[in-house]
Amino acid sequence: FIIVLVARYLGAEQFGYFSFILAFVGVFQLVADMGIRNILIRDIAVDRTGFKRHLGIARTLLWLLSFVSLGLIVGVASLLDLREDVRQSIYIAGLAVIVTFHGLGYSAVFRAFEEMEWDILGSLLHKVVFISLVWVAIQWDRGLQGVFTAMLLANASQWLYAWTLVGIRYGRARLSRDIPAVWGMLARAFPLGIAEILRRLTQHVDKLLLLALSTSVAVGIFSVAYRFLEAMNIFIQSMTIALFPAFSRFAQVSSDKLFQAYAQSLKFLYAIGIPLAVMVFVFADHMVDIFFGESFRGAGLVLMILAPAMIFLFPISAYGYVFTALGRQRIYTGCVAVSLGVNIVLDLWLIPLYGYTGAAIGTLFAEVTLFFTGVVMMRRLGSASTNLHILWRPLLAGLLLGTLCWAVRDAALHVVILGVLTGAAGYIAVLLLLRTFTRQEIALVLEAVRLKRGGVVP
Repeated sequence: FIIVLVARYLGAEQFGYFSFILAFVGVFQLVADMGIRNILIRDIAVDRTGFKRHLGIARTLLWLLSFVSLGLIVGVASLLDLREDVRQSIYIAGLAVIVTFHGLGYSAVFRAFEEMEWDILGSLLHKVVFISLVWVAIQWDRGLQGVFTAMLLANASQWLYAWTLVGIRYGRARLSRDIPAVWGMLARAFPLGIAEILRRLTQHVDKLLLLALSTSVAVGIFSVAYRFLEAMNIFIQSMTIALFPAFSRFAQVSSDKLFQAYAQSLKFLYAIGIPLAVMVFVFADHMVDIFFGESFRGAGLVLMILAPAMIFLFPISAYGYVFTALGRQRIYTGCVAVSLGVNIVLDLWLIPLYGYTGAAIGTLFAEVTLFFTGVVMMRRLGSASTNLHILWRPLLAGLLLGTLCWAVRDAALHVVILGVLTGAAGYIAVLLLLRTFTRQEIALVLEAVRLKRGGVVP
């Protein structure tokens, strides 16, 4: 909803600059994290009694890397040939993303202790503050700088919330002076951090190359469609992050135990992802018109091309957690690097020919490449299955859902609603008739992902 407000306020061209700025600082912001949060979650999940020590080490690294990241953002932005208001907006956005990573560093503690409700509450409060400040910026017509100032203040509020609550519930952790321990955490986090930087580049390289090879309007149109994937990715990560502490403990027992848990969770992830991808594909044009208006009409085709990628986002989102739990972060880095390479090559080839449509094709093939690369590497690490056989039942059910949705896509609203509900009921019925889930799998995954108020997932 925030993005809808911003896009309608700024228009296609200015929204293109907005998306470029987010893509630009989004790459450098990961320097401030460098995979530290995931290592922190793993360390605390395995050794909860050492919470203060682990958090103190992580805080030290976050502060050091924050200065490096902010310096890179300012330095590179000052070298680019940009309008002054765009450059100033980059500086504000850079500070905003640095602030948010300190807040997320504290929220990682909630995830490690599997008290996800506090993390979710903080995220919701952040969005409420953000949308309120964006509305004020729009009313006062503050342009790009006003929108990014709203982001900075909202991120600061999230940091304050997490810092306060962690101190109340678990206690304070001082900055660490244990240089070998700090260096050790950085060494373990570095491959994962590089992977996250490459992954972020994969997500944003299309916008950066579109601005270089096409126009800011093309960036805006592509970004509107891609926003649906980004929103979906946030939803997916909120689900899969809950599995990470359990994955870390399973890996301490055996890799077979971890792969078994991952395969069982995939059934549920596919069952959720496929119907979402189907409905986005069918109703792409309508979704763009409803949320963003006619000035972004070209984004409908882009969204149709990107929709199948949603299926792969679910297993991909768990790759980092599986490889990190196994202590094989470098393999994940390699998988992401291959995906990024495919994306860049296809973008350089297709954007000059097809503009934002070519960028969408490059993104789709990059996600497919990352999915299959991860499958191959898990097999090499000892996974007994490629897990591809899990897909056929949800795909068959999704075909029924897609057929019913397509039949009513241009009908009156009440007919569309009835068709979607009928298709959803048919989708669930097919999954049950095909016996997609065993009772043991349902019990295991529900236990793994449910919100915890203390206690430990077995």
